[in-house]
This record gives sequence, structure tokens and C-alpha cells, in this order.
Amino acid sequence: MRDKGYEILYLTDNVDEFCLQMMHDYKGKEFKSVSADDLGLETEEEKEEIKKAQEDNKPLFDYMTEKLGGKVKSVRLSQRLKNHPVCITSEGMLSVEMEKVLSAMPNAENAKAEKVLEINPNHPIFAKLKDLYNTDKDKAGEYADILYNQALLIEGMPIENPVEFSNKICEIMAK
Repeated sequence: MRDKGYEILYLTDNVDEFCLQMMHDYKGKEFKSVSADDLGLETEEEKEEIKKAQEDNKPLFDYMTEKLGGKVKSVRLSQRLKNHPVCITSEGMLSVEMEKVLSAMPNAENAKAEKVLEINPNHPIFAKLKDLYNTDKDKAGEYADILYNQALLIEGMPIENPVEFSNKICEIMAK
């Protein structure tokens, strides 16, 4: 967002998400969450590039989605990432941030956002994933799980099995 010259509001209180959904805009400027599925900020050329790359890598993304076993709605390339390899975004009305807030409430209804794992196409891990998909699909599946858990941690969310995550990281480091 900063690279494109957009102003960013850092909202750190739990109530912020609710307030912005109610306000929607201020003086004609619409609020958009950077973790929303489609910000609509790309040029037509950028949209075409990402669409072609998405189609070219569809088998890899479908495989990763399958290996993540319902944890994410889909896996796709990201236009928002510059340095990080992955991030979690959401589709639909319930955001990832809203899921965190609702899950922390007493008598939580276990609300779940429709999560999307976005991968930075310019990060070296993406090239490694493509290579592993063609040479060692089991390892590509393990990488998908590690990247998903990494994205959750970056987002400040708990991971299901920290011991398994730690063991997978140690396995990779030992090789």
C-alpha cells in the first residue's frame, strides 16, 4: 500500500473492525482492509499478469489447497506482498481479524473466516514450491503446511499443532 502511495490507518483495538464496517467511508473515502481478498488497486496490466500466473500454477495451488485439508478456501498468488513469502487473507463478510475477536469472546460461536493463503510470486520460496511440486509432491505438501502456519503466526493467530510445526522446521533445517 505504501509503495502505491495510499494512506494507511493502523487500527489496533478490537472494536476497530466493527466500527469500520459500520462507517464504511469517511468524507467519500472508502475504508478497505489490507487483509481483504480484493482491494481493486491493480492496473489492468497487473491483473492480467497475475491472472496468467495464477492459471499457469493452478495445479500447484489446487494441490496445496487439498493438502491443507479445508484450512483454506484457496491458495493464490499475491500482489500485496513485497518481502514476506505468504499471508492469510479472507473472502466474504468475516475477516481474519473479526475471527480473532469473536474467538476471544466468552461463549464464542467458533466463527471462522474463509481464509485464503496468498503466496508472493517474487519470493524464492515460490520457485522452490514449484520445483518441489514437480519433483517431490509430498515435500511440497509439507511446505504448504509450514507456510500456512507461518502465515497464521504472522497474522497473530494460534496454530493447531506447534510441536508438529517446530518438528517440520527442524527437519528442513537439518537437511
